[in-house]
Amino acid sequence: MAGRIPDQFIDELLARTDLTDVVASRISLKKTGQNYSALCPFHNEKSPSFSLNPNKQFYYCFGCGAGGNAISFVMEHDHVDFVDAIETLAKDAGMEVPREQGAPDRYEQNAELLKRLSESSQFYQQQLTQHPDKKKATDYLSKDRGLSGQIAKVFGLGYAPPGWDNLLKKVGTRAESQEQLFLGGMLIEKKDQPGHYYDRFRDRIIFPIRDSRGRVIAFGGRAFGDEKPKYLNSPETPVFQKSQELYGLFEAKQNTPVLDQIIVVEGYMDVIVLAQHGITNAVATLGTSVNSQHIRKLFKLVSKVVLCFDGDKAGRAAAIRGLEASLPVMQDEKQVRFLFLPEGEDPDSLVRKEGKEAFNHRLEDASSLSHVLFDHARNQVTLGDEEGEAQFARNAMEMIRDIPKELTFRSVLIRQLSDQSGIDSETLSNTVFKARRQYTAAPEAHETTQQSHTPPTQSYNEDLPDLSHYDYEPPHSGYDDYHHVDHPTPPAQSNPKGSFKKPFSKKPFSKGKFYNDEPALPPAAPSLSQIKQATLCLLLHPHIAKEIDVPDPLINQANEELQVFCKIWRFFTKHPTKNTGNLLGEMTDSFAISSIYALLNHKDATTKQKITNAKQEVLDMILALEKNLGLNSSIARLKNRGNESIKDINSQQELRNLMDLIRQKKS
Repeated sequence: MAGRIPDQFIDELLARTDLTDVVASRISLKKTGQNYSALCPFHNEKSPSFSLNPNKQFYYCFGCGAGGNAISFVMEHDHVDFVDAIETLAKDAGMEVPREQGAPDRYEQNAELLKRLSESSQFYQQQLTQHPDKKKATDYLSKDRGLSGQIAKVFGLGYAPPGWDNLLKKVGTRAESQEQLFLGGMLIEKKDQPGHYYDRFRDRIIFPIRDSRGRVIAFGGRAFGDEKPKYLNSPETPVFQKSQELYGLFEAKQNTPVLDQIIVVEGYMDVIVLAQHGITNAVATLGTSVNSQHIRKLFKLVSKVVLCFDGDKAGRAAAIRGLEASLPVMQDEKQVRFLFLPEGEDPDSLVRKEGKEAFNHRLEDASSLSHVLFDHARNQVTLGDEEGEAQFARNAMEMIRDIPKELTFRSVLIRQLSDQSGIDSETLSNTVFKARRQYTAAPEAHETTQQSHTPPTQSYNEDLPDLSHYDYEPPHSGYDDYHHVDHPTPPAQSNPKGSFKKPFSKKPFSKGKFYNDEPALPPAAPSLSQIKQATLCLLLHPHIAKEIDVPDPLINQANEELQVFCKIWRFFTKHPTKNTGNLLGEMTDSFAISSIYALLNHKDATTKQKITNAKQEVLDMILALEKNLGLNSSIARLKNRGNESIKDINSQQELRNLMDLIRQKKS
């Protein structure tokens, strides 16, 4: 059912849901006082930093900063979106999710189409083990490509045997089914016989393309030899638009225990071979360049995206397109990095040659977005004098201005550019530029969208790498017991009055009908005061409390921020083995508790967790407060004594000290 989920229902669902039960059904919890602790499921760790407060129905990890309620936990742990998380919790609570009145979504409108696509996937998988010519397919996958039977099952690989009507006879037994298969791009209508069809995919290895919920929405087919096209994709349909989908995303969510970053590669085989070698978090674009919609989609799942390219000229050009696609959708605390492989290598061949560990080392050394941006801006400059430096600054700012203005990341890049160019940040920010021409390659045939009023045409991916020869050979026996993997499909939706239309032959598919614009990104959180930064350091590194001394004059001050700091410091000084979860469980001051949660959820929390000089930050804050306290005290004393009292030696020395403090404060 479509439509918005009412806020009242969400509130009721949370009230009837016990966070402890939700979390305990997914990870192992241990009772620690009033709270529960566990190894965090969102990052790798050896000692528990995940804390759950059953009274407040709130969880927080002091290692990675993850925190929230039952809905956010299900979203993060199960790798699902908000609506799916609501539906999961509602099912567990025995509640039906109501919807406000609205038009049915594209999946409800096309339930029959999705069912036919699922049946097609099952047919191709069965042919891989049951067809008389299956050895041709299994030998290709195992011997030529080095894939195991198990990895073929994970990705649902199949075989489209030779012949014009294999799928048509199996799945398209009724006229209505044929119409749906045609609508889904699985059949092609004969030019000289309207209403008669033949199979699109013939004599190919089949790669089912799933959406983020595991529903088969399209297919890719790879020829066995050098036939053209080498790669053949489904055309765009009401449920498939290649510029918005990523191959392997569903599998990455299902098979990666801690999904904190995603690697974007070029081809199906890159994704599958990486997964076979234990690198399960790779996805591939579907014959198109990486675009902003891809990056935005991935940022909803992970904080770090690595764009992987060949090291040749084409790879560099693709990297610039990826850079320009990333800039408008960048977010604070999100990263886009760039991995350039040695020339002549792709992820498939390289991971076979070097192995998982070496490939992961390359990922760790991937270039930052700022490095690629400044490098590209510099490479466009031919002059080595002041004019060249000015052009470099303009080139860089033309790209930086595409980043949302409210982001701290944008300010950081401007400051870096100022350091490199010698132009102050204010001048750079205020410079007016003409509209920048986007970096684009020549149009390719396989990227042309179907616009005419004709049936769907074939979609070619001839630019994908040829991965047809490898030395590595795993056991081949895994294909003999191959069974297709069933994925849930939407319930069949009846078509009123048995009417079936051909929208591709009468009315072109409209992109805007099914895809809405994404909401604007939220503004960056405000920066923290020095006291709050020190407090955050103490919360994330409680062991430093025993090494810090807070003078009594500071403890006795009435400042609320400082009072919260002192309460936290006293707790950890008294209980050096306890953590912030224990602190929240035992604290009763509601203002202090809300202040702590606000700090832990602040964007700086992730950065503070990683610093090695937390103790020094706290000491610097105490020293600054002491100096300020001494300054105020001296001013008050000298005012009370009047001018005559400054004649004595002690007052004169105090005045000199006061002037030194004022100078230090200004410097």
